[in-house]
Amino acid sequence: MNNMRIVRIRDVADVKGGKRLPKGKQLITEPNSHPYIRIRDLGKQKILELNPEFEFVDDETQQSIARYIVNKDDILISVVGTIGLVGIVGESLDKANQTENCDKITNLRGVDKDYLYYFLTSSKGQYEISKATVGAVQPKLPLKNIQDLEFPLPTIETQVKISSILNKIDEKIRLNQMVNNNL
Repeated sequence: MNNMRIVRIRDVADVKGGKRLPKGKQLITEPNSHPYIRIRDLGKQKILELNPEFEFVDDETQQSIARYIVNKDDILISVVGTIGLVGIVGESLDKANQTENCDKITNLRGVDKDYLYYFLTSSKGQYEISKATVGAVQPKLPLKNIQDLEFPLPTIETQVKISSILNKIDEKIRLNQMVNNNL
């Protein structure tokens, strides 16, 4: 790979934090147009989509945390508790709210979202994330440390080829799991 360079996430994307619920506010189970993405919603599948396990914020709470929404194709990464869970925001969660325990990687420039997702979930990516984690009692992945994560960046064409192959493998695994579940 002659066109491979090592970049930091800050070179190709913006990283932004989430927002804690205001004091005294609780999530609600009654579905509305303000889903709230928590750490437990990450790490189950690559694309995060609304499902019955999601909780929501009420209209009033939504107004106070409205600057902390995610958009379709943003990449979320958990930064407290179970650190390093990753997911890509799907269509049904466009404009959803994000917990303060996740940061979003957004405004990608010259990097394929699937390629970056696969790097972050790879053993090398998870190793880099663990090296960037601080704190013994309550480990945390600081925003600046996510911005500083380094990864290999080939040409966009090569990124898309790599992502395409990995997507096909993921799809085969998903189909095999469905077959196994039916058996």
